[in-house]
Amino acid sequence: MRHIYKIIGALSIGLLLLALSPACTPIDNYTAPSSRMSGKVIDKTSGGAFITGQNEFSIRLWETSWGENPTNQDIPVLQDGTYNNERLFDATYAMVPYGGPFWPVPTDSNIVLKKSLARDYELTPYLHVIEFSHQLNGTTLKLSCRLQAPITQNLPRVLDIRPFLSFTKFCSDGSNIGEYSQGIYQVNINTNWGDGVGDMSTGIGSTVYNLPDIPLKSARTYYVRVGVRVEDTYRKYNYSEIITVQVP
Repeated sequence: MRHIYKIIGALSIGLLLLALSPACTPIDNYTAPSSRMSGKVIDKTSGGAFITGQNEFSIRLWETSWGENPTNQDIPVLQDGTYNNERLFDATYAMVPYGGPFWPVPTDSNIVLKKSLARDYELTPYLHVIEFSHQLNGTTLKLSCRLQAPITQNLPRVLDIRPFLSFTKFCSDGSNIGEYSQGIYQVNINTNWGDGVGDMSTGIGSTVYNLPDIPLKSARTYYVRVGVRVEDTYRKYNYSEIITVQVP
C-alpha cells in the first residue's frame, strides 16, 4: 500500500508541474523586425531597369551576424526591376542577386542594415531581345525578333524563344495565358552562340526569328512579349519589352 501512495504522490507532483510549466515559459519580448532593405536591379549594358517578370528571381540574404550557418531568405524582384522588404532585423547581411538570367556576380558581405538601406545591383543579362516586332492580320498575330549577346565567351547554349501573352500588364513565364505559352508557338534553337546563332565578336544575332502564327480572340486586348533562355542552372527567360495588341 505504501508503494501505491508513493506512485500517486509522484503522479500528482508531475501533473502539478505540467500545469504550471506554461507560466514559467519565457515570453518572446523581442521587437518585431521593421527595418527596410530595398533597391533596383539595373541592366549594366543599357543603364535601364533589368527586364524581367514578376518574382522570377530574387535578392538572396543571409543574416551573418546571427550565426555561423544562417538560413537564406529571398526578396523577390518585381517586374519593374525593384525589390523591397520592410520586415528585416537590424543586422549584418551577405546578399547577392540569385536565380535569374544573368551572368553571376560576387556575393556582397558585411552589409550593415540599420533601419533602412537602399542597394542597387548592376547585372549583365545573358541575352537581349532586339528588333522585336509584331503584325496583326485579322486575329492572327505574327511575332519576330533578333537576339544580341552582351558577352559571347562561355555563353551557355541558347535553348529557345517563346511568346508570352496575358490579359494584364503582368506578362511573363510565371503570369500568362497558358494556351499561348505551349511549345507549338516557340522556336527551338538549342545551339551554341558561335555555331550559327550570332557573331562572337559583335554579339549580334545572325537570324531574324519568326515565331509561329498565334490565333487570338476578337475584341480582346493582349499584353505580349517574347522570352529567350539559355541552358544554365535556372533556365529563366530574358524578355523583350511588353507590347499591347488590341484585336478588333
